This record gives sequence, C-alpha cells and structure tokens, in this order.
Amino acid sequence: MTHTSYLTVGKALNFGAGVVRRSLNFQLNFPHKFFIRRIQMGHNNHTCSLRGGKEDSRGALVVLEGLDRCGKTTQSTRLVANLEKLGHSAELWRFPDRTTSVGQMISSYLSNKSQLDDHTIHLLFSANRWEKRSLMESKLKSGITLVVDRYSYSGVAFSSAKGLDIEWCKAPEIGLLAPDLVVYLDIPPEKAAERGGYGGERYEQLEFQKKVGQNYQVLRGPTWKIIDACSPMEDVEEQLQEMVLDCVKTCQEGKPLSCLWSC
Repeated sequence: MTHTSYLTVGKALNFGAGVVRRSLNFQLNFPHKFFIRRIQMGHNNHTCSLRGGKEDSRGALVVLEGLDRCGKTTQSTRLVANLEKLGHSAELWRFPDRTTSVGQMISSYLSNKSQLDDHTIHLLFSANRWEKRSLMESKLKSGITLVVDRYSYSGVAFSSAKGLDIEWCKAPEIGLLAPDLVVYLDIPPEKAAERGGYGGERYEQLEFQKKVGQNYQVLRGPTWKIIDACSPMEDVEEQLQEMVLDCVKTCQEGKPLSCLWSC
C-alpha cells in the first residue's frame, strides 16, 4: 500500500473509531495501535508468532465461511457436538457477537432498524472481533478448540462487495488471530436463495451475494478447505469433522498461533 493510501486508511479509521466512541462512550484503540504499527513497518514482511504454554499444545481456531444460508450455523453446531463426544474441549463462537454493546449496534443495522455509513459499519464489525481477541487467545492456549461461524473474511468480503477498497477493509483486521483452518461451504448464490428464511436480513440479496462470493475467491489462502455445501448434510458433516480433527491434532502437537495477514 502506498504512503498516500495509508493516510487515507488512517483518516477513515480515525473517523470510524470516533463515531463508535461517541455512540458507546468507550475507547476503541484497535485501529490506532495496529494502523500506526503498519505505518512504522512500511512494506516489510513480518511474522506474528504467539507461543503458549510449556509444551505449546493448544486448541485449534477453526472458521466456517460462506454465503448466507450455506449451512454454517447447522454445521458449526454439529461439529462442536461431535468434537465434545470425541473428548475434545470445544466451543462455538459466532461473529457478529450480538450480545456485546458493539454487537447490538450491528444487530440493529442488519435487521434494517438503523442506518450507518459503510465505513462505519465495517469498523464496528472489526471492533466486535477485537473485543473478543484476548479471550480467544486465552481459550486456545488453555486447550479449547474454537469453532467460529464467520470471521474477518466475511467482514472483508461483504464490505468490499459494497464497493469499499479490499485493502482498506483488511487493514483494521491485521493483528487478529489467524485461523488454523478455514472451511468454506461452497454453494451457488441461486441455490442459497432457495433455502428457507432467505431475505430476512440486509445482505440477503442475490446480486449482492454473487459479489460476496467473488470476493471470497480473492481471499482464499493456504489454510482454506472447500466443501460442496449442496451435498447431503451428513456428507458435509463427515468431511468437516475429518478436516477439523486433523487440524486439532496439529495444534495439540505445538503449532504456534499467528496473526491474521501478518506476512
């Protein structure tokens, strides 16, 4: 990103953080701290390795992504139940977390009860993840596997589908924990639109979902696995469990935590 682009992102982040502070009467330091660090580093690549306990054994951070109505909620719930049956400590998390102060503002926006600037709502989504980061790291280091229904990739894919610059969208996410595994439940937007309940929230519009799907393709990385979400539910469940068990084993053997988009 050029120097000019950094300044543009900085102004936007400062603006968004200011709106959130005025709305919730608390300080959001996440954009400032990490944005300033990015300016200081310039274009230098770096790693963000976070070692844990004595043996570095930990839980896995598993993220499920996909278009609306692709089956993430059902599959993430079943996955956690299956992991627990096999003797693994596991928890189900969802973003946005609508139980927090920031999450309540997001929930109002998603249900069309309020209107916010696209930049502001993106920063709120990011803030919602930042307010859970410390707890997330603590849980993982204690050996708990976290299955997360949507994460930073959703934030970037959806916001950039509205026309925001994809690098701007990624900037406030840098420094969050990187998933050990991202499972993308792949479904054609037209098929997702046929599923029950479609259209109940702001982003459940066919043409918009098509753009989101294209952005997900741009974001795919080496930790991603793809499952055909049009397959029978039991087949998806079986494939998902196999992928996650392999990931859990790797993390128990000492794979270090790392930061999102840090290198």
